[in-house]
Amino acid sequence: MTALDRYLKEVEVLSVTSLSHATLWREVKAKRFPAQVRISPGRVGWRASEIAIWQRAPAEWDPQRTASQHNVTAAA
Repeated sequence: MTALDRYLKEVEVLSVTSLSHATLWREVKAKRFPAQVRISPGRVGWRASEIAIWQRAPAEWDPQRTASQHNVTAAA
């Protein structure tokens, strides 16, 4: 059985990455940071596994690559 991924709120993403609000959204728009996922109407979150992959190599982030292509496993 595969582990479930956790979704992070924006405030959690800002905390674990030390990015500012403006920088976070600028990087998402430029596709240099994982995009948010719509969880329900009016609610978005970021997959913890994608944030962990980005943290390992921010300059190499590629939204088209999967976790296995980044040579890492998904966060538990």
